[in-house]
Amino acid sequence: MKKRIFALLSVLCLTVGMFGACGKTNDTNVTPGETTATVAPSSEERGDGPATTTPEPTATTAPTATPEPTATPVPTATPEPTKAPAAAPGELTYDFNDLTYNTSYGTTYTVLDDGSISLQYDGLYQEIKLALPQTLDMSYCTGVSVKMKSEIGNLAVKLYDESFAEVAVTYDGKTNGIADKYITPDPASKVAGIGLMACDNDMTDYSLFDATVYSVTFTMKEGWDSGTPAPTATPIPVDPDDTGIWENNADISWIDPSKPMIAFTFDDGPVGTADTATSIRIHNALAASGQHATFFYWGNSLNKATEAEVKRAYDMGFEIGNHTHSHQDLSKLTADKITDEIMKQADKLTAITGLEHFLVRPPYLSTNTTVKNTVREPMINCSIDSKDWAGATAEQIMDTINSQKKDGAIVLMHETYTSTATAMETLIPQLVAEGWQIVSVSELFKAKGLELKDGQVYSNAR
Repeated sequence: MKKRIFALLSVLCLTVGMFGACGKTNDTNVTPGETTATVAPSSEERGDGPATTTPEPTATTAPTATPEPTATPVPTATPEPTKAPAAAPGELTYDFNDLTYNTSYGTTYTVLDDGSISLQYDGLYQEIKLALPQTLDMSYCTGVSVKMKSEIGNLAVKLYDESFAEVAVTYDGKTNGIADKYITPDPASKVAGIGLMACDNDMTDYSLFDATVYSVTFTMKEGWDSGTPAPTATPIPVDPDDTGIWENNADISWIDPSKPMIAFTFDDGPVGTADTATSIRIHNALAASGQHATFFYWGNSLNKATEAEVKRAYDMGFEIGNHTHSHQDLSKLTADKITDEIMKQADKLTAITGLEHFLVRPPYLSTNTTVKNTVREPMINCSIDSKDWAGATAEQIMDTINSQKKDGAIVLMHETYTSTATAMETLIPQLVAEGWQIVSVSELFKAKGLELKDGQVYSNAR
């Protein structure tokens, strides 16, 4: 029994020793309970070649998640041209230096230095139309006020849209001194211009009609769109020796200032010096009666073939004027282009006459603030439009001038029409026989003792 127990204990001890040997590792520094990789013998230890390092297997990196596609950003819309911000409530007041001539019928007017406009009419329904510098939305307008004085007869004030169709009018424009007249426009309309019209049916002598309009004011509600105003041109630097007064060297020794006088002007030449040319017929009609006129020449008609006409007119004592180089609407040009139009033509006229300064007739009679700030000569409009450009016959031209003639008037004509030349051959001697003196523009103002100023527009000498 003792031997069996001893044998069992011996087997048990042997088994425990075997298990103890299986628990040893090659890394004696490893703490029990940790697991290490078994190191294989090197090739040198095995005796089978040079040592090479067998890299440990790199742990396989978990695949990186493919990022979801980034949404393509929506293209940013290109901003529209910037407009002036919506305006607060207020009043837009324009004087007549701010407005641009559009058209007129039988109206004599002068824009004065203070921005008011002096009006004379010869008959019922004669009118002048002027454009605002911007189009105004009447849905934001609560009323329009026109400051005026018209003590003799009723003056109508009209509002026009962008196509110059009438959208509002007040006829009761007769005043006792300076007063405000009011118009309430249709809120669905847009206003781009105003009109001033003689409308007194009771007047028997329209030569007495005289009115002055000082300003027009639009009262606007909050939120009206002021639009983008045209940039104001920088005025051309003025010679410090330039007084701004036209140096009027006209010879008026032949003029009797006690007698009525009228200035004849002829645009769009030269056309040439053939005996049958309309220009030469007009020259000859003036010379035969000892009268003068102003001829406004433009560059595209002035060349080697026609410059002899300019020299002839100058030698005959007629005034030479500047009608620009290419007959563009100056009110639609920049200051630099306006200067170019005036100076190119002035250089041509200087080469022929030796003169340096010339009165300017703006094409289409169109001016605005930029033009006035840029042109350093007086600009000549008219008080009588012969309408020869509109196809008027010789008889109609004579009737227009005879019915509207006034002492100090300026007449617009063109030397390019046969009807005009024919009218002059009859009208000039007729007017002289009646005691009228037909003169150039510079002669008219000098004989009247009136100054011409640079950058100002003149339609008569009254």
